[in-house]
Amino acid sequence: MSNVSATFKTKYAAETALQQLDAIGITDEQVSIIVTDETRGKSFNMEETNKMPEGTATGAALGGLTGTVIGALSTATAMAVPGLNIVVAGSIVSALAGLGAGAATGGLVGAIVGAGIPEHEAKIYENEIKNGSVLMIVDTKDSDQKDAVESIFEKGDAHNLAA
Repeated sequence: MSNVSATFKTKYAAETALQQLDAIGITDEQVSIIVTDETRGKSFNMEETNKMPEGTATGAALGGLTGTVIGALSTATAMAVPGLNIVVAGSIVSALAGLGAGAATGGLVGAIVGAGIPEHEAKIYENEIKNGSVLMIVDTKDSDQKDAVESIFEKGDAHNLAA
């Protein structure tokens, strides 16, 4: 139906939101995460190398949606966008892969717009991501799910909420 997006300044805030999204039935196919490679390393304790075994272990330890999405940041299912120093995980990977070099040419704003976020919001998110925030985008199926996701983000530690 539509996207609900927000930034989270800490790993804990992002994980808490993911746990609450899992509780209302949001699936990993509906969630995308964008972080800088530096944030991925600092906040999620992951290096640039392929960490498939560690990512799988992290995902298994966290369980549910949180484990799937956070674990994906450290595995081959995450995609580093060349030239942008960002890593994406979740449903956005296929969208950005389709854009290919165009996403890198258009910069981080172009990559975020490619994920279905309006340009004015993408510019805000670009600054937040560069300053270490985690961008979470949830593709909701209907208005009830959209309202529930918005509520979770509003009550949680989300910033720059857009729906």
